[in-house]
Amino acid sequence: MKHFLIFLLIAAGQLMSAQSLPGNPELSDDDTYGYLYCHKSAHGGWTAYAMSQDGIHFHDLLCGDSIFPDEAGGVVNGSAPYVCRAKDGGFLMVARCGFSRIDIFRSDDLVGWNRVITLIVPGNSRIGDAKIIWDDKYGPDGGYLVYFPMTNSSRVGHMSLYGMRVEVNLSGGSRPELLADWGFDIEDAVICSGPKGGYCALIKGRDGGPGLLVSRAEAPDGPWSDPAGVAPEGNRAVGGPAVFRLVGTQGWQVGYVFPDGGPVGGYRICTADDSFTEMRRPQYLEGVYGPEEGSFLRISEAEYNRLQAWSDEAEAEHLAPSVHNPVFPGLHADPEVLYSEQTGRYYIYPTTDGAFGWHNHDFKCFSSADLVHWKDEGVILDLQDLEWGKEYAWAPCIIEKKVGKEYRYYYYFVANKSVGVAVADRPEGPYRDALGRPLLSQDEIGAPNQVIDPDVFRDPATGKYYLYWGNSYLWMAELADDMISLVPGTMHELIPRSRIGEYHYLEGTYVFERNGLYYFMWSENITRSARYCIRYLISDSPTEFVRNGKPAKVEEQIILQQDPSLQIFGTGHNSVLNIPGTDDWYMVYHRFTRPEGIKMGLSGGYNREVCIDRMYFNPDGTIIPVKPTL
Repeated sequence: MKHFLIFLLIAAGQLMSAQSLPGNPELSDDDTYGYLYCHKSAHGGWTAYAMSQDGIHFHDLLCGDSIFPDEAGGVVNGSAPYVCRAKDGGFLMVARCGFSRIDIFRSDDLVGWNRVITLIVPGNSRIGDAKIIWDDKYGPDGGYLVYFPMTNSSRVGHMSLYGMRVEVNLSGGSRPELLADWGFDIEDAVICSGPKGGYCALIKGRDGGPGLLVSRAEAPDGPWSDPAGVAPEGNRAVGGPAVFRLVGTQGWQVGYVFPDGGPVGGYRICTADDSFTEMRRPQYLEGVYGPEEGSFLRISEAEYNRLQAWSDEAEAEHLAPSVHNPVFPGLHADPEVLYSEQTGRYYIYPTTDGAFGWHNHDFKCFSSADLVHWKDEGVILDLQDLEWGKEYAWAPCIIEKKVGKEYRYYYYFVANKSVGVAVADRPEGPYRDALGRPLLSQDEIGAPNQVIDPDVFRDPATGKYYLYWGNSYLWMAELADDMISLVPGTMHELIPRSRIGEYHYLEGTYVFERNGLYYFMWSENITRSARYCIRYLISDSPTEFVRNGKPAKVEEQIILQQDPSLQIFGTGHNSVLNIPGTDDWYMVYHRFTRPEGIKMGLSGGYNREVCIDRMYFNPDGTIIPVKPTL
C-alpha cells in the first residue's frame, strides 16, 4: 500500500508540473531530469529504450534488447513506437502492427505495458507508423487523435495523412478521416505544438529528396498549410522525424534517421527554432545500439532512476561478460606501450583516470612478460613533486635509448596542459623531471591550442628521434641527442587547425614504421564521445605527409570504433606494439569502462579502461579494422 501511495503522489506531481502546451502533456523544465528514447531497433525490429540527461549522450537500457517479454514483443516488432504521457496520468504507446492495425498500450511506470485498445483500418488500405496527440477541442472533455500515413483512394500510389478519434478513456475509435493531402506521397509525419498556440507537422516524403517538409495548422485535424522545405543535412536524405524540447530552450530538437552507411547505423539530432524554419548543428545521437525511428519523452528523476534500476537488475541477462579486456583492473586511459630490451618485458604507461574533469596528478606503470598477466609497478611520477605543473597528468609517451652500455628512458608527459620530460634508468622508474620546466608550452611556442598528447618516435632509417604533439592541430620537431631539447628550426606543423575536418583529427597521435612505410594514427571526436575512434594515414616520410611523390591523404577506413552490440564505447587514443622479431602487431587503447561508463554521459570520458587487441595488415600495407573484443 505504501508503494502504491508513493506512485499516486509521483503521478499527481507529474500532472501538476506538466507544461500547458497544445498537444500531449510534458514535464516542465524544473521537473525534467532526463530524456527517454523509445525506438525500433535496427538490429531486429524490436522496441528498445535508451536514456540521456542531455539529449545527445544516451545509453541503452537492457543493452538495447527488447523491452517486451518474448511473447509480447511481436505485437510491436517492425513498427516505430511512439510514447507520450496520457492526459489523465501514466503513459501511452502507439504502435502499428502489420499494415492495417494500430495498438495502443498503457503503462503506469514505463516498464509494464498493457494493450488497451486495437484500432483496425477498414478495407484494403495500407498505413504507416502511427502516433497520437491530445486535442482539447475534440468534444466537451477533449480526446486523442491517432494519426498515420495511409493510402489515399483518390490518389493512386499516394499516402496522405489520416487520423482516427479516440475517447479520453480509450474506449473506442472512429473511422479514419483525411487530415491532409499535400499532393505528394508521404512516408512519415509527426505533429507537435507550434508558435502562437498552433501546430506544426514535420513531414518526410517518399520521393527520396533531401530534408523534411513543414506544414502548419490551428488544430491537429487541420486545415494544414502548403508545406515548406527544410534541410538539416543539406542535400542528404533523412527519414523518420521525431521532436522533443530540451530543458532551457524555446525551440525543438529534431531526431531523424541518417543513412550514412556506417556499420552501426546513423541517427542524428539537430536544433530547430519554434516554427521549424531553420535547422542547424546536426550531431550524432550517441551510445545506442541500432537507433532507428522512434520518439522522445521528458522524464523526471524518479522515472529515470526507476528505469535505470529495472535495467540494471536485468543487465546480466543481456550483457556478454568481459573475458580478456580490460587487461588490468582500475580506471586508466591513453595507454603507451613499450617493449624493453633491458628487461625483456612489456610496459604500459597510462593516464590515471577517474578524476572529475581529468584533475589527476600521478602516473603509474604496469609490466608483463606475456601481455596477459600484468603487474602494477606503482606510481612512477607525481606532478605534486614538480615545481611547474601540479595537475592534468595526461597521455604520456616513452622511448628506450641505449647510451653506451647503459639504457636510458625518456618519458614525455603532460602537466598543466604543457609537455614535460622525465628520465629514468629503468622502465619502471622512478622518474625525475629533467628540466624543472616544460619542454613545450602553448605560450612559448605559439601553438594554436593546448600542448598535449606527445608521441616520441625513432626513425629506423636515419636513427633520428622525433616528437609529435597537438590537440585540434598536429605539430612535430626533431629531438636533439640529449632527448630533452629540440633541434632548432625543425618545429613545423603537419595538420593546421584549419584542416582538422579534412583529416578527421583531434588528438592522440601515434607514429610507427613497418616495411618502410610510416603510419600516423590519431583519434577523432572528443574522448567523452561514445564515437571516439581511430583514423590513420600512411606516409613515405616521418616528417611530412607524402605518398609516391604526392600529398598523403587520411585513409577512409576507421580502424577502431565502438561496438554497441557489445556495449563497447569510446574506443580510442591508442599505441601500437610490434613483438620483436615477428610481424605480430597489437593495438593498445582505452574504452569507456564497461558497462558503467556509457551510463555516465559525458563523465564516461574520464572513466576508462585499457584494452589490447590484435592488429592485421592487408597485402598493400593498409590496416584491417581492429574489432574491439571482450
